[in-house]
Amino acid sequence: MASASQSTVATPQVHRLYATSVESTPLPLPNMPSTMLSDPYRSNDAGRRGRNTRGSSVPPRSGEGRGARHQHRRKEEPSAATFDEHAGLTRDQIAHAAPLTVIAQNGLRVPFGELFKERKTIVCFIRHFWCAMDQDYMHSISRNVDFEALKRAGIDFIIIGNGSHGMIKSYRHIFRTPIPMYTDPTLRLYAALGMTLRTNDPGPDSEKGDYIRHGVIGGIAMVVRNALRVGMPIWERGGDATQLGGEFVFGPGLNCSFAHRMTTTRAHAPVLDVLMAA
Repeated sequence: MASASQSTVATPQVHRLYATSVESTPLPLPNMPSTMLSDPYRSNDAGRRGRNTRGSSVPPRSGEGRGARHQHRRKEEPSAATFDEHAGLTRDQIAHAAPLTVIAQNGLRVPFGELFKERKTIVCFIRHFWCAMDQDYMHSISRNVDFEALKRAGIDFIIIGNGSHGMIKSYRHIFRTPIPMYTDPTLRLYAALGMTLRTNDPGPDSEKGDYIRHGVIGGIAMVVRNALRVGMPIWERGGDATQLGGEFVFGPGLNCSFAHRMTTTRAHAPVLDVLMAA
């Protein structure tokens, strides 16, 4: 990766630490992908079943109702993905995510695993297409990533959003980027890779990413200006406004050497750190 980083930009002085081990802190995943991060619920029926209500012909035996309630609650508590900003991914977890499909600019569905089956691939998951903060991040990517130099070094780079694929063409045109883009409107891939934290919280200014260039008003003005300039199809779905993204380095095969997930809407990993990890 030395050759790729030299051909892009100078090495930064300070770097954050992210997960680089595949097996070190594996992220537990639910049986069915979830985009919610919440405490498991308790069934309202559990308490009623153990009560001796009016009209009941047979009361519960001593101690039986309490045990039945606890057993019933344990069965109905769903498993929830444990969010961890830096947790690595095991081969089994990557294998679980690999068959999930993403949609290309031309509308074709592609199994996620095919994108890094043969080559090391940097994958950046962004927020919705109308997000001003992620448009700042895209500007950072377009300024710092030499896509052709990465390809010569044997590394691919892709971006995945979560809105309609009909917005990809004009969105890429905003940044004049050659980097391929896909979308996961179901959010299943986001969840399978542990991006289960959903929020609109921008976090404190002291922790915002260095890529942020606009405040709230300036960001809105930039998004509107960009939309008018490239003819963004405003009738298309931009994506889930609360879904956060992340950055990963996959491949070749079922390997993940870098993982980072956003904790606020301004918390993408610096793209230079991601490049260095690859």
